[in-house]
Amino acid sequence: MTTDSSLREEPQLTIRPKPSAFFLRRRFLRTFGPALALAVGGLIALLLSGTIVVPFQQTLVLRGKMGSKSDLFEDAKIQEILMRHHIRVHVTRAGSRDVATHDLSQYDFVFMSGEPAASLVRRSRADQWTGSARQPFTSPIVLATYRRYAETLESNKIATKPPGERDPLYYTLDTQKFIETMRQGQTWDSLGISRFGAQNGNRVLAQTSNVCDSNSGATYLILLAFLENGRHVPVADPQPAGAPAGPPNLSSAKKLANRIKPLVAAQGFSSADLSESYANLAEGDKPIVVIYEHQYLAMQLRAKAQSGQPDLDRVLLYPKDDILTKPQFLALKPEAERLGELITFDPELQRRAMELGFGVATPAGSTKSARLYDFVREQGLPAPQIAGDDSTTPLPDSPVLEEMIKTVGDCP
Repeated sequence: MTTDSSLREEPQLTIRPKPSAFFLRRRFLRTFGPALALAVGGLIALLLSGTIVVPFQQTLVLRGKMGSKSDLFEDAKIQEILMRHHIRVHVTRAGSRDVATHDLSQYDFVFMSGEPAASLVRRSRADQWTGSARQPFTSPIVLATYRRYAETLESNKIATKPPGERDPLYYTLDTQKFIETMRQGQTWDSLGISRFGAQNGNRVLAQTSNVCDSNSGATYLILLAFLENGRHVPVADPQPAGAPAGPPNLSSAKKLANRIKPLVAAQGFSSADLSESYANLAEGDKPIVVIYEHQYLAMQLRAKAQSGQPDLDRVLLYPKDDILTKPQFLALKPEAERLGELITFDPELQRRAMELGFGVATPAGSTKSARLYDFVREQGLPAPQIAGDDSTTPLPDSPVLEEMIKTVGDCP
């Protein structure tokens, strides 16, 4: 039988399924599936916790201006907590008085280190400011020094240590005796610092930041003025009977300022961050500096976390005459009110503030926070004492204080 070669079988076509995406292939899933599942699960957990913010959630960006309280908003953990509330803060750092005396139109809030500078802001914006003032934290001024210098003061009965403590971190400074020592031109050598293994022929003085710019410098000035004025708050001179109304007579305030000027300005004013100088420089450079309590406590908390023990060479002098001045958060624009509420009431932010040395839940009329000191003890550090006989130095009226600041600092 002959087969016709022109008759051939139809070709058979096989239709193959479309290849799967590479991430759905069996080999890929076997290799990377577990890691991918873990990553997706972690992302979901972060989103639910608020640690990261998804792109479609709007973040409120606020601009603030402040001095030493910028330590709070520059902290990475504080920033993380605020981002969970969809708030990001940009900080411009300047001394509190410098903040108060310059234009603030581009800022949403300010965080002043004390009432004097805060009142300047409120007065300068009296016709437009309708926001709230909050006092979420405390941090009194302290005199930071080194153990050999504190022991020298203690041996001259200018400072005292807590009973029964051999190497305390905290001393109480008799501020009146300290002023008398400065007035007499005493040097560290004349006070006998050689008995503690050091030599320093410089005068006994406390270095401050510029009183023209900073709240800490101005607060130290207030303390000296109060004691120099016989423990009376400096006031404006009374107007003669029948005299027409006019600006206050500040002649006495100016004279008082000139009397204390040598005690404040003798070493010049530092433009650097004194807390950083204190932490990093040798002890003979600036034996006593005026800083805030939170800066010292934060340094000691870091030292304890890193080495297991505090820095025993650096100690504090607490003035027996305390200054009642609390940091104030001022919302200049309505958008910043939410931030003020958070830093005042949020438990997580308050705990982190204590880790940075700030006092929280401080009673009215006090600058010392029992809650902060309890927290410090929980971290294995000794805490300052809250003495019942500490006196509080009242603040002078703003015009009087401004006159003294300008006189002592030769401010423009």
